[in-house]
Amino acid sequence: MPETAGDTTTEEESPSQASRRKSQSRLIAIAVSGSTNNALLTSIVPLFLLSLGASPFVIGIAATSNHIQKMGRVFGLQFMHRTGKAGLFFWGRLGSLPAGIALALLAYQGGAGVWAAWIGLAVFSIRGTVQQMGNTAWWPLVQDNTASGGIGSFLTRMRLQQRLLELALPLLVGWYLGSQPTANHFALPFALALFSTFAGAFLARGVAEKAQPVINEGLLPRLRQVIAEPPMRAYAFFIMARTAVLSATFPLWVVALTDWGLPVSYFVWMTPVQALGYMAGLHGWGRMVDRHGSRSVLTITLILQAAMAPAWLFLPSGLPWIALWASTIYFLWGALDGGHQMGQSRAMLDAVSKEYQAEGFAIAIYASALGGFVGGITGGSLFQWAPALAGARGPLFYLTAAQLTFVATWLLSKRLAGYREQTSVRCLLRLC
Repeated sequence: MPETAGDTTTEEESPSQASRRKSQSRLIAIAVSGSTNNALLTSIVPLFLLSLGASPFVIGIAATSNHIQKMGRVFGLQFMHRTGKAGLFFWGRLGSLPAGIALALLAYQGGAGVWAAWIGLAVFSIRGTVQQMGNTAWWPLVQDNTASGGIGSFLTRMRLQQRLLELALPLLVGWYLGSQPTANHFALPFALALFSTFAGAFLARGVAEKAQPVINEGLLPRLRQVIAEPPMRAYAFFIMARTAVLSATFPLWVVALTDWGLPVSYFVWMTPVQALGYMAGLHGWGRMVDRHGSRSVLTITLILQAAMAPAWLFLPSGLPWIALWASTIYFLWGALDGGHQMGQSRAMLDAVSKEYQAEGFAIAIYASALGGFVGGITGGSLFQWAPALAGARGPLFYLTAAQLTFVATWLLSKRLAGYREQTSVRCLLRLC
């Protein structure tokens, strides 16, 4: 058996109840450290690139990069059987620190221009790719330490703590950056992100895990076997489509809102507003997923996210109306996104077999990355061309049309594992 950084059990055993509770607490703390990273670095990188003079196309590439980085998990699949799951997560976090330091130094230097923006994007991408190699172990560790029917409860506890942090920290970041931050303003939050990265690495060392099965096949045969499973294929197509639509719309909100008159500092503060919406419905979504499966949750959230699309046609200009409009949209989006992530996670766990645990989760992430790549490139390009095609309101017309395609992802959700057996919205409302 390979040496690992965490506690292991035999292949046939699961972690004990006490060990599982301890590991769940550590997993939640790791997730909180990840949210800290997001608030201090990932979520403000688009603003950092804008301060360097990046074009909307570069911003679209940045959104795409978040998904391309996930391809680092192919290296994680190769190493996880040597390091163990907790060990791989540890080394992924630790290995990303040099690129994080380079990003902080770039911000501290305070240069600007096209090349500075591309360099910042490259360093950010390298950092994320190394972290994603370690993240190969995240969902296997969650699966090892959660009962099959209790994923909703675990995710509720985890995401409540994440969102509580996101209520406070982005406010501080927004206050610090101000309305027109220069590049060197980002050096401090980027430097602080290094500490949360190290904390995540340290916490991973105490997470229990099931021992991995003996590998008798190469990586490609294992991946082909996973793809051949109908539940996995259905989930891969679903998550690919959903991530494509999301990447083609949500990252571009910052450009549309700032172009329409919302100050940059207000945009940063939209994160806590979104977190409030997320928390408002989290307990309800968690109970719904545990009791009824993913079907009804995905139906409700995807249809309502599509129904929100026409709101872009009524985007006001000038304060305070644009701030009020943005706050309302971000709150509603957060409430729906919380439910969608619950349903999506349950659908993924239902699709991934225990025999090919790491490979199944990796395929799910690869499908998401491919969707994000296509959506980010396509969305960034169409958004940039929209004014030439449809005038000043062209970007708003684009966001409306693109967001309506969430209906297509809902249609794909009907093919997910367990769909026919799970509770429909109609039955949930006691109409059948």
